[in-house]
Amino acid sequence: MRNIYVDKNGGRDFTSIQAAIDDVRVHPLEPVTIFIKAGIYHERVIVPDNKPDIQLIGDNTQQTIISNHVYANMLDSNKNMLGTFQTPTVSILADNVKVENLTIENTAGFGPKIGQALALYVSGDRGIYKNVRLLGNQDTFYSCRGRQYFIDCYIEGHVDFIFGSGTVVFTQCEIHSLREGYITAASTPNDIPYGFIFFDCRLTGTAKENTVFLGRPWRPYAHTLFIRTEMGKHIKQEGWDNWRNPDNEKTARYAEYDSSGPGSAKEHRVKWATTLTKDEVDLLTLEQIFHGRDGWNPSV
Repeated sequence: MRNIYVDKNGGRDFTSIQAAIDDVRVHPLEPVTIFIKAGIYHERVIVPDNKPDIQLIGDNTQQTIISNHVYANMLDSNKNMLGTFQTPTVSILADNVKVENLTIENTAGFGPKIGQALALYVSGDRGIYKNVRLLGNQDTFYSCRGRQYFIDCYIEGHVDFIFGSGTVVFTQCEIHSLREGYITAASTPNDIPYGFIFFDCRLTGTAKENTVFLGRPWRPYAHTLFIRTEMGKHIKQEGWDNWRNPDNEKTARYAEYDSSGPGSAKEHRVKWATTLTKDEVDLLTLEQIFHGRDGWNPSV
């Protein structure tokens, strides 16, 4: 195991997180842990796909912050708009990456002149995120592919702020809606059994009452489950939106189990979403959801 220490104020191995990552050899021969001292790191961080087995461990979520301010409607040097996927503050492209005890934020704000502004982009497989805060507005977290496990995390935004085609489990997380919008926009492929699954989470928000949907399908076979989730009054009574396409109601895989709080409103949910049984929920173990071909289980 190799340890690297980052302190923006100097006195350690590096003053920037990206410099530490750049120092890791391609296809490292041993796992690498990068310890990040408290401070605000104004940089864009990329863990490339040829540098797996890296851990980014901050001092604590409140004081270890990776921050940037890039948004979709910004212009590049050729006067072209950047677009959504050029905006992340942190991009995790490698497999077996763990992130813990820090905040990742995109401070671009919201509005038509800004558009999407990602805090975190992930396309690596077998990622673990523990005690992490993701702060943004539209499109805060994008899971492009792969399997990710979030535990004890805080994620905020307003429109489609958890989106993509990956298989992601959120356990005991707080999902905070800043204003009216949509929490999820899954694009789960038809042949992938699991998309976004929330266990024992809390849906909080400063959004007005009855203004936030649980999700809408970015692609027809979107898969999203809320299990034993406490839902605030900002959650819309109908729960789910079809993204202006009734055909999505035939294919989207949306369900809840044992929702609680003023936003749970089971009797008012759209008819094309379902309620899981206890037997079905009992089968939804981390081992089952994440098993794949390699039998990955992040709880082991």
